[in-house]
Amino acid sequence: MSIFRYRVAGWTVQSPRALPYLEADTDAAEADAAHPPIAIEFAEVEKLPDPATLVGPFAIHGPTLVDLQPPGKLRLRIGDGCRITVEGATSCSSAELHTLLFGPAFTVLAQQRDRPPLHASAVSLDGVTIAMAGHSGAGKSTLAGALMRRGGHLLSDDQLVIDPATGQAWPSYPSTKLWAASATQLDAPTDSAARVKPGFDKFHVDVTGRFVTEPRPLDALLILAPTPDLAAPEAQRLSVGEATAALARLSHYAEIATATGRAGTVLRHAASIAMRIPVYRVARSHDFAQLDQLADLALDLAARQ
Repeated sequence: MSIFRYRVAGWTVQSPRALPYLEADTDAAEADAAHPPIAIEFAEVEKLPDPATLVGPFAIHGPTLVDLQPPGKLRLRIGDGCRITVEGATSCSSAELHTLLFGPAFTVLAQQRDRPPLHASAVSLDGVTIAMAGHSGAGKSTLAGALMRRGGHLLSDDQLVIDPATGQAWPSYPSTKLWAASATQLDAPTDSAARVKPGFDKFHVDVTGRFVTEPRPLDALLILAPTPDLAAPEAQRLSVGEATAALARLSHYAEIATATGRAGTVLRHAASIAMRIPVYRVARSHDFAQLDQLADLALDLAARQ
């Protein structure tokens, strides 16, 4: 049986099924002893006793054993920080599988490795690397797309793994997720086969050739705050304490980290990032006419460091 190897967040991912939205791992022989390869398996998920905790579509069986049960036939089991077992994926499109595997499932696995991802995108442009954090709908991918339209290269979309000891951000995969309206505004082509899930007007957009494959130090981290009736984007630098609290709230699927006993890890991770990287709260309008102003502001903040 063929095994496909990829690289996500500095870790090797192995799968018997091709995962076309990922970057191929050309250095698979250089294994990370502390973090063994992540194995994606397609098999029946063993039935377990009732979980200790239910959090939305997640069933928490223990600190290192979590099931993800979205609506439909798919079921994913994330275990020991090194394995994701997928049941019911036979008729699942590559796009829908990627949405679940390298969205919530990968986040939980990274939490099990004590690297809780931030709900953020990141782009490198003009010698600086900028992270854009925020809750769903804050405009992270849209701002990333605006920076890429100026020649930037994507580091990560929607979830960002940062080394707390160095402040370096690790590349995820060469695609971004855009709503149809944002894709139209950014002249980004969409494909109906790349819908993030059936019935959603949101798409995976391939950015192969405009993707950073090595970790980069972050020059600025922007927390996007959608603000109605704003005449122009506004930025305020946060203190270390303010940034720590804000980043802890923006840890991706923080509720799962809490349910598995990792709230302390999330807080320490946030504090370490806040001490190393300038963090700004950026108020922004949803008006696409202000998108260029927002991109200008992001580059200006990163260049100040």
